[in-house]
Amino acid sequence: MNIAGATIFIVTTICALMPLGITDSAVKSEETKTEPSAKQNTSAICTKCVCDVENSLIDCTNKLTDWFTDEEWKSLQNQTIVFESIKMEHNNLTTIPALPAYGVKNLYLGYNQIASITLGAFQNLTELTKLDLSNNKLTSKTLVPDVFKGPYSQQDFEPLKNLKSLNLGYNLIHSLNDDLFEHLPYLEELSLSSNTFQVIDRLTETAVAGLSSLKVLDMSFMELSTLPDTIFHGPRDLDTLILSGNLFKQVPKALSFSKNLKRLVLDENPIGNLEGENVFPAMTSLKYLRMAYMQDIYKIGPGAFSELQNLTELILSDNKMLTELDLHALSKNVTGGDFLDYPPLDKLYLNNCNLTTLPREFLVRWDKLSVLDLRFNPWDCHTSNEYMIKYLIPRVNSTTPLLAKNVKCEYPEELKGVEVLKIVNGDFESATQGSSLVWIGIIIAILLAIPIILAGMAVYKRGHCRLCKKNEAANRTLYSRTSFNEDFHI
Repeated sequence: MNIAGATIFIVTTICALMPLGITDSAVKSEETKTEPSAKQNTSAICTKCVCDVENSLIDCTNKLTDWFTDEEWKSLQNQTIVFESIKMEHNNLTTIPALPAYGVKNLYLGYNQIASITLGAFQNLTELTKLDLSNNKLTSKTLVPDVFKGPYSQQDFEPLKNLKSLNLGYNLIHSLNDDLFEHLPYLEELSLSSNTFQVIDRLTETAVAGLSSLKVLDMSFMELSTLPDTIFHGPRDLDTLILSGNLFKQVPKALSFSKNLKRLVLDENPIGNLEGENVFPAMTSLKYLRMAYMQDIYKIGPGAFSELQNLTELILSDNKMLTELDLHALSKNVTGGDFLDYPPLDKLYLNNCNLTTLPREFLVRWDKLSVLDLRFNPWDCHTSNEYMIKYLIPRVNSTTPLLAKNVKCEYPEELKGVEVLKIVNGDFESATQGSSLVWIGIIIAILLAIPIILAGMAVYKRGHCRLCKKNEAANRTLYSRTSFNEDFHI
């Protein structure tokens, strides 16, 4: 076939196909029809909630009067996009029904009035990873094990194997069913914050101790004064423990079983001192310790932190009664030799306390600190703090200048209110002498002013003496004494 003939054949073939609609534009048009947009699919939900496709979020905060209808759930199930997060907070929901199958991973149901949960309410949410039930009206009777049971199999109910985070904070719970978490074997984060337990009973201890995969536990503001000694024996992988806002006066002995704990928060507890038997047990994995806003603590005694030999961050800020840091609070003689061992501190916060002195021996390798906060303390700027003034503050100013400000002297009186940074560059003693000279100058000026003032008063009196006498005589003629009985009669 020659070139002309081939050309005619191709044109003829294309023309034959065109009536059938087999063209590039037709194919694209057909593809568009078969893939409905996310907006079309979610129209039933998005008319009442905010649908954020980019962040895979449906936000129904303050927008619902009840749960989604069956039709609305079907519109979610049939769409091409699966929203991984659904927020239904602040809606006055009172109960949780059995939820239909959907691929949501993060479900936020906080700040409602939820007082009851249907058994197996979440068993169809097999992808559920995080469940927030905080700030509701859940009680101990409501939370039974089968609330969290997973999908049914031929043998038994399977666990909710993907659920890793559960927030039960700010409810009306005072105890936990000992088998509450039997369907949640892989739970890693649990918050019980702000439930007035007051006491961890045997059932609650069994429930918590059975969480072998637990890594983060929040038991803050639960009015606890003691903990069962073996409560942390089960969750061996516990990484973070929050015990803020409780009633502990002693360091809980139960901490000795949390061998792998790395972060511990003890803010706002009425511990008065850390000395004697009230010191931290051996916690070789602990790296972060926070004890702030403690109204009663006044002394960090010898050996307080000596068993925390891997500590890298220590926060003792905002303790208004704290006046004493023992120079051996951190040190320990590990090897039995002549030298003491210290933890490898990287950050130390001592701001907003009542400290006047900082022992140089409190830490040996001050140069290893990347953060040292000494602000807002009544520092004594005598020679007892010479190391802090001459070495530590200049170093802080070179690395983090903001933390060098508001480090002020309270003593001696002549340096009260003076920033330590301002006296760093000069001689330590001459700074005190310079301030003394200022006070001496003020006193001399006052002494010189006194004779001048007295002389002025004398001249004033002499010039008005005659006038005073005339006025006195006139006043006598107008004055007539009244008897006591005339003024005060009954």
